Amino acid sequence: MLMRGPGCRQCFGGAIPVWARTGDMHRNGFTLIELLVTIAIIAILAALLFPVLSRAKRTAQGVYCVNNGKQLMVAMHLYAADSADWLPPNPDWQTTNMWVGGDMGNPTQSTNTALLMDPTRSRIAPYVGRSAGVFKCPSDTSTHVRTFSMSQAVGTKPAPPATAVDGPWLDGTHHHKPNHPWRTYGKFADMVAPAPDSLWMLIDENQYNISDGAFALSMRLPTEMLDWPGTYHNLAAGIHFADAHTEIHKWVDPRTIVNERVSKGLHSLPNNVDIVWLQQRTSTLTTTP
Repeated sequence: MLMRGPGCRQCFGGAIPVWARTGDMHRNGFTLIELLVTIAIIAILAALLFPVLSRAKRTAQGVYCVNNGKQLMVAMHLYAADSADWLPPNPDWQTTNMWVGGDMGNPTQSTNTALLMDPTRSRIAPYVGRSAGVFKCPSDTSTHVRTFSMSQAVGTKPAPPATAVDGPWLDGTHHHKPNHPWRTYGKFADMVAPAPDSLWMLIDENQYNISDGAFALSMRLPTEMLDWPGTYHNLAAGIHFADAHTEIHKWVDPRTIVNERVSKGLHSLPNNVDIVWLQQRTSTLTTTP
């Protein structure tokens, strides 16, 4: 039997199959161009949404960090209430019998949360509800278990009787003594200048240079840096004050921001406005020369 042609209905029993209808084939799938356009639209939407989601994440981490700092400040106040207003020990030369234990410059200690919870090393451990996580900012991506450090101008010496810390680096020599010439604060009652709402106690420290729990700052001019503040919150750090309020302070001098380990010791950074801002909230001169 001869066929009448490739389009003859008799070839298929008088009907053309669905799969043979070119119009239906087109309607049941995507062309390559349509697929590429769809992918491009998805990519554009992702690019628009990613910064928004990143900002939301940073904001959430900032809130979490502020909450951790507030819990630590509450612990400081509870400790002082149980200790005749004396603050916990805060020397710069040991990692036991301090407000917090562990040297973040030591690879073994820097990942050990047990040191944070040991009351013989961390004197405020009994006041943080067995939560080692409060010692770290969630924006800190390092393996360190602690981000927060305490101003060297604040706290007590570890050996009895309780006395205010030396604040050894306040004069830039590591030989400073209490209130000579810069004020140091062993009790909340000592905080008269600056007042508690203007005197910082805890700070996010830079993850590359953090070591013991004491943050050293020189009050000398021209300005110089010894310990480096964190930049976890979009080039800002959480600063926690004696009255238990917190500020997220943004650093404006690019020299304040480091992304690598810096050699120990004083680094001259003349006219650094970030250091001046911290100095104004760290201590004041006493009337004693």
